[in-house]
Amino acid sequence: MAGDGRGPQLSGAAPLADAEQLTRSEAGRLTQDFRVAVIGAGIAGLACARRLFARGAKVTVFEQNRRPGGRAATLRTEFGNFDHGAQYFTVQSHTFERTVAQWMQAGIAARCTGRIIAIEGKTTEDKTASSARYVGVGGMISIARHVSEGLDVRLDTRIGSILRVGSRWSLLDENERSPAPGGFDAVVLAMPSVDAARLAVAAPALVQHLNMVEWRPCWAALLTTHASSGFDFAGAFVNDHAALAWVARENDDSGSERWVLHATASWSASRVSTSSDDIASLLAQALAERFNFGFRPAFMAGHRWLHATPVRPLLERYLWDAESRIGAIGDWCQGPRFEGAYLSGDALGASMVP
Repeated sequence: MAGDGRGPQLSGAAPLADAEQLTRSEAGRLTQDFRVAVIGAGIAGLACARRLFARGAKVTVFEQNRRPGGRAATLRTEFGNFDHGAQYFTVQSHTFERTVAQWMQAGIAARCTGRIIAIEGKTTEDKTASSARYVGVGGMISIARHVSEGLDVRLDTRIGSILRVGSRWSLLDENERSPAPGGFDAVVLAMPSVDAARLAVAAPALVQHLNMVEWRPCWAALLTTHASSGFDFAGAFVNDHAALAWVARENDDSGSERWVLHATASWSASRVSTSSDDIASLLAQALAERFNFGFRPAFMAGHRWLHATPVRPLLERYLWDAESRIGAIGDWCQGPRFEGAYLSGDALGASMVP
């Protein structure tokens, strides 16, 4: 993909019907003299870092949160664990299929066996067989932890700005201190495009393309109930409700149930500044009314995914400014899916050259 003629040229993997080309396009070995900073430890950032590390580069991953995974993280509470972003993922390409097979062999991923339904009015459609779904064993975060094994991942480190100093990149945290003196030869922004654009001010051609992507928010509510619903599904697409878009439930040995509720994009957007406690109460009430399920929550919390779904993903697998050696990756490239995020990071990690 070309820039606007006023800055360096951008490149990105052409649209792929299948990701087989990733292995064939790998650019070869790197050395530890080639230092790369990956900002963001979601699945895209970790996949990129893993590929670069395998090629021999010295890679440092910076993550502002206390745990890796991004929207594929697991929130641990005294009332149970919640996959409050992605509850499962699917597979569409042969390359990712092989990766998932390795995860399954390692015992960190498994097929989702729960019943999945779609409801609309009085109609219930069984969607279990509509797609093969996979989950992280012990929570989706297990996959992020597996991919990050052996990598230099620095959690609780928020990068506030990146500066081009000569031929290298210097990173500053939110207190304007350098978390890694010496700088980096290349930087990868592994985050929603709007956040990447704020950091990439030194690469205007990159910012121009990052700003093409629009986002929709999603509010999530997390509930633990002592009452058993008696329902026979693990997840339900709700196609007839103004607030609820998706509900997922999981039983534990005590008979309690843990629920994750995802709101519709329009409902979330209209309440983007509402308090998380109020959101959790509203979505819990919606669950009770829509499913005729009376309960009193033992635990209830809300979580806002401000940049949950890209409206119009870019056609490129990733963005890369070869002159400045700065790139951007994520599920906003070629599709808002877990697989898309992984392949975006893996593709840039495979093709990057000094």
